[in-house]
Amino acid sequence: MTFIPKFSAISASLLCATAAWPADFQVKRSIEVPSSTPQVWQQIGDFCDIDDWHPNVSSCALKVMDGSLVRVLTTDTGEEAIQKRIAQEESLSYTYRTVRSSLPIERFTATLSVQPGENLLIEWIANFSSEDPDMEAVVVDDIEAGLSAIESILALR
Repeated sequence: MTFIPKFSAISASLLCATAAWPADFQVKRSIEVPSSTPQVWQQIGDFCDIDDWHPNVSSCALKVMDGSLVRVLTTDTGEEAIQKRIAQEESLSYTYRTVRSSLPIERFTATLSVQPGENLLIEWIANFSSEDPDMEAVVVDDIEAGLSAIESILALR
């Protein structure tokens, strides 16, 4: 019977120790558009064309960093983020990891994809960690702004 109090004390100390760890977040947003996969992917599929459609990105430049191709994004507020494409499914998706950003976010990985169907589903999923719970809203706002811009561009066609 003395094992339970010891276990409880150990459990309590572990819980206290983990309270300072960053929380894990997943943001998943999507839109459906009456459009074809090639038409949409031509607009959004190039890794560095994000500055053509995302309202928060003023420029994108491709660079080689540590032997890998990365995109350097400059936001509309002048901040810079460096992202590396880590996977791609031709004409359907790409996945990227943020290498450097001014935001207090760690292990940021996201996938932008299109899924054919009666209507085309455009999905953006981001996974990340942060000690700042407000970062979830920041990522949600950024993804929703991008998807809204895509929707507006496609509505004009």
